[in-house]
Amino acid sequence: MTRQSIAIAIDYLANCPEFLDALAQLSWKEWQEIYQQREQTLEDCLKNYRERMNTDRLPLTLVAVRAGLAVNCRELVGMVSLKYHDMDNRPDLDPWLGGLLVLPEWRNHGVGTMLMHRATEEARRLKVPRLYLWTHSAEGLYRKFGWQVVERSDYFGKEAVVMQVDLSRQLRHSPGS
Repeated sequence: MTRQSIAIAIDYLANCPEFLDALAQLSWKEWQEIYQQREQTLEDCLKNYRERMNTDRLPLTLVAVRAGLAVNCRELVGMVSLKYHDMDNRPDLDPWLGGLLVLPEWRNHGVGTMLMHRATEEARRLKVPRLYLWTHSAEGLYRKFGWQVVERSDYFGKEAVVMQVDLSRQLRHSPGS
């Protein structure tokens, strides 16, 4: 499958409420250890996604979907959120890009990049001057898109890299630049 042959759309979770449970389940499966160390349950995870069903303010979640052949048949491909308080030990930093996840069978098709670009566009549209994120494993990917390291710290027993991007100026790799 080439990127050109895949029709992926990025939409607001608010417009795709049928994916609410699936997002919570995927997040729980991917980051269960972190949720549990924060003393959160799957129900807390579901509540978080319900709170992100916004289009005009943070927090919000974007979903990547593939349109099916049948009417109203959409397949969930990935997700990303713009949210507050994503790193307990850095309450001074807000807001965050977090929960970026592409389903395994859709990885390496540019979906993560699409989600990240759309999330930063949404943050700009909402007049967010700076976004933060933390990652255990994708520092190189985010650096490629203009994110800069703020610090390296231990977060729940693993090294976490906290990064930021200045949204008051255009990113180097964003469309149209």
